[in-house]
Amino acid sequence: MNLKEKNRRNKFKKSEVSKLLYKQLYLNSSFNIKRRISFKFSEKNKDVHGSRIVNRCLMTDRSRGLVSKKFKMARYSFRLLALEGKIPGVFKSSDNGS
Repeated sequence: MNLKEKNRRNKFKKSEVSKLLYKQLYLNSSFNIKRRISFKFSEKNKDVHGSRIVNRCLMTDRSRGLVSKKFKMARYSFRLLALEGKIPGVFKSSDNGS
């Protein structure tokens, strides 16, 4: 994971509690307070939003083609490690037709 992605995850983690607090205030308040809260969110850094966080491959730092959340690897790097036998419990399947 590169440094930029780590910083995004840290900023999101720090702002998560305050975001939930402001969300509850927004839902249970009057129009003027809702406007103030929405202005406060628009001034925040874009990296505090959860949609900016991208899951990446641990080996190649590729953002697309991830196998699963368990392995956190792209398809190709997962395949290479599985063929070498470095991932326990994963082996190449053979279809004998039976």
